[in-house]
Amino acid sequence: MSFLKYENNILKFEDVAISEIAKGRTTPFYCYSQNTLIDNFKNFANSVAYFDSTVCFSLKSNSNLTLLKTLEKLGAGADVVSEWEMRKALKAGISAKNIVFSGIGKTDKDIQFAINNDCFQINVESIDELNRINEIAASIGKVQKIGIRINPDIKADTHKKISTGSLEDKFGVGIEDTHKIFQNRANYSSLKISSIAFHIGSNIKELKPFENTFSLIGDLAKKINSDTSIIDTIDVGGGLSPQKRNFTFEDYAKLIHKYFDLDGIKFIFEPGRLISADTGILVSKVLYIKNITGKKFIIIDAGMNDMIRPALYDANHEVLPEINNDEFEEINTDIVGPICESSDVFMNIKKFNKIKIGEYVVLKDVGAYGSTMSSNYNARPLIEELLISGSEITTIRKRQTFEDFISNEV
Repeated sequence: MSFLKYENNILKFEDVAISEIAKGRTTPFYCYSQNTLIDNFKNFANSVAYFDSTVCFSLKSNSNLTLLKTLEKLGAGADVVSEWEMRKALKAGISAKNIVFSGIGKTDKDIQFAINNDCFQINVESIDELNRINEIAASIGKVQKIGIRINPDIKADTHKKISTGSLEDKFGVGIEDTHKIFQNRANYSSLKISSIAFHIGSNIKELKPFENTFSLIGDLAKKINSDTSIIDTIDVGGGLSPQKRNFTFEDYAKLIHKYFDLDGIKFIFEPGRLISADTGILVSKVLYIKNITGKKFIIIDAGMNDMIRPALYDANHEVLPEINNDEFEEINTDIVGPICESSDVFMNIKKFNKIKIGEYVVLKDVGAYGSTMSSNYNARPLIEELLISGSEITTIRKRQTFEDFISNEV
C-alpha cells in the first residue's frame, strides 16, 4: 500500500500534506513512512515464514537507528558489512545471533569485533580471508561459524554497477574453490564452515536469474552434504526489486522449496531495498527556473550529495510536485540540483506540471541507498531525517551543523 498520494490535488505522505511537513523546516530533508516500513517487512517475512529462517535487513540500504528499532520489534535480524554497521544493529537491540557479517574487504578490526560479539555468521569471499579469520578466531580462543559466499557466474539482468553474481564481478568464491574449502575444512580448527551464501545483484525484476542460481546452488549444496552432511545454513541474499517485478514473493518462495533440501536447513534472507525503498521521500524546494532555447531547467535545493543514485546508477526516481494543478508545459525539462557536476540531474521529462519558485517537489522511493550514500560534497550538510506515522512527525536524525561538520578537523 502506498502512503504517498494526491488528495484534492494536494500531495500527502501518510495523513499530512507535504507543505505541512515542510513548514518551519529547512529543505531538503528525508521523510520515512513507518507504516510502509512495517507493511513491507511483514509482507516479505510472511511469505517465507514456512522456512526455518531469519530475515536479516541490509543496513547498507538504510541504517537509521529508529528504523532499525522498528524492524527489530518485528523480528528482523541484520546483514552488516562493517564494524559500525554491526554496532548500530546491536544498539538497535538486534541480537548478535541474528546478525550476518558480509563484505569483501573486512579488516582485522571488523573480524575481531564480529567474533568478540558472537556474530551468528561471517560470510567469506576469498581463501585468503578464510585463512585470516581462522587466525584471528584462534587468537581470541573462539570457534566462528562461517558461510562461503559463492559466485555462481550468473548475470542478474540488472545495472552493471549493481550486478554481483558474475565472474566479472569482485564478489564471492568460485564453485571449484568452494568444493576445496569444504573438503579441507578440518584445516580450519577455529572455524565452523557450515553455510553457503550468495547474492547475485540488486533491483532484480525477473524470476529467471533466481531460478538459475537456486538450481545451481541447490545442486552444489546437495553434493557437499552427500559427502559431509555439514551444511546447516543457506544465505540466499537479497536483490528482489520493490517495483515492477514479474513475480510475487510466493513465486520466489516456491523456487526455494523446489531447489533446496529443507530438512535441517536454516535460511537467511537479506532484503534491503525491498523493505526500505518506498518508505522514504526526499522533500526539496524549487530555487530557480531557467529556460535555454528549447530546454527548461528546474533547479532544486537537493543535490547528488543528498541522493547520489541517479548520478551513480542512472537510477530513476519520479519527481512529484506538491500541487497537481493539471497545468503542464510540454518542453524538454531537467530537474537538477545545485552541485557543481553535470551529472547532478534527478529527472529528465518532456512534460511537467507548471511549478513556481519556492514550491516543493518530492523524489519518490528514496528510503534505500539515499541517506546511507550521502556526503558533504561541496561542503553541504547531511540533512534532517523524519519519521511519519499517521499525522505524527518525529525528527530521527538532526540536520548537521557547521560545527558538526568541522568538529573532527585539527
